[in-house]
This record gives sequence, C-alpha cells and structure tokens, in this order.
Amino acid sequence: MKALLIALIAVFLCPYISAQTQDQKIRLAILKSDITEKDFVFGEWNGKEETETHLNYLGEITTKDNISYKIMTSSWFWGYTKKVTNLILVYNREYELLGNYYLNTTCQLPNKIEDNKLIFEPVECRNCDKAITKIDFFDGIPANLYLGCKRGRGNIFSFYASL
Repeated sequence: MKALLIALIAVFLCPYISAQTQDQKIRLAILKSDITEKDFVFGEWNGKEETETHLNYLGEITTKDNISYKIMTSSWFWGYTKKVTNLILVYNREYELLGNYYLNTTCQLPNKIEDNKLIFEPVECRNCDKAITKIDFFDGIPANLYLGCKRGRGNIFSFYASL
C-alpha cells in the first residue's frame, strides 16, 4: 500500500520535481504520506541545469504543552559544483511551515526522532567522537541548536521562522 502511495506521489509531482520553487508541494506530499525515516529523491543533479532534492520525514515531536511539530530534513543539490542547501524543516499539525534551521553539510542533519528528541548520530562523513547529540523540543522550538563532534568544537544553528 505504501509503495502505491509513493508511486502516486511521484506521478502527480513529476512536473514539479526539477524546480526548487516547487519544493513545498513535494514536501507536503511526503509529510501527508506519513512515511518516516525514508529518503525520497526527486530530480537528478547532472552538473548542468538539473537539481536534486532529498527529503526525509523524521516524524513528530511534542512539547510539554502538547504542541506537535512535524520534522523533515531537506538537501537540495544544485549548480555546476553540486552545491547543497541543507535544512531541518519544522511544520505544525496543519502542515504549515513554521521555519527551518540551515545547516552547513548533509552530515549535520539529524537521523531520527527517539523518545521525543531529535537525534544526531555521528556518521562516516564526520570526524566525530561517538557522542550522540539529542535536541529536546520540550519547551518549544529551540531558538538555536549547538552541534559539535568534539568537545569545544561545534557550530550554533539558528531557527529562521517563516514569514
């Protein structure tokens, strides 16, 4: 059944998959499919004018006030040198984009949601210690995330609210 849903999503979104401006339609289709922790790839970067978008819906996180946020990661590959724009996207229950965190590399994207926390596990492309970063949304959307692999070495990423 889920395979059929994925196929239908792909068929209906074919006209939109090559343009970054149409990413919102793709994102909403993935969110509404409710398929978590699966990498969906739209388009194909070929080093010329094409782009490629990777989306992964991680699931929902709930605050102490019972507010739910839907969390999705997005990597958009573009340009001759295969530049990439990496985002953690935060939506509400009504599928409205609340904002995002802009990250430097795909290696910094979270892997999953576990125990109501956003989990960032070390991956091969990072020179990291074995520490796992866990981000809590208990009090709401954090204004900043600190991601670091080694003690004292890391980056702060701010939340940018949608207008």
